[in-house]
Amino acid sequence: MPEVLSYRCPFCDREVRVGRPCPGCAKKQRQPAPAPQTSWRQDAGADGLDLPDGDFDYDEFVAREFGRAPHRRLGVAWYWWLLGVLLLATLLATWVVLH
Repeated sequence: MPEVLSYRCPFCDREVRVGRPCPGCAKKQRQPAPAPQTSWRQDAGADGLDLPDGDFDYDEFVAREFGRAPHRRLGVAWYWWLLGVLLLATLLATWVVLH
């Protein structure tokens, strides 16, 4: 016959069978089920987050957060274009000399 394993509950010091909840603590922990969440209700965790309203102005937000300095121009600097042209000319000249 298999041995029945048990342990002492760390909260109420009762003898509890392994795999089962403590009968003393389980009664204390039972709480009513939460009400179902509907789409128009928000949970209490969203209260006080100071989220912007529907009239959010993105441009004003970016200017406030990052300053009004113009953004860095995207693209390749002129010296990389010059390097590419020189490299291509060198490769073309090497290919012409070898053939």
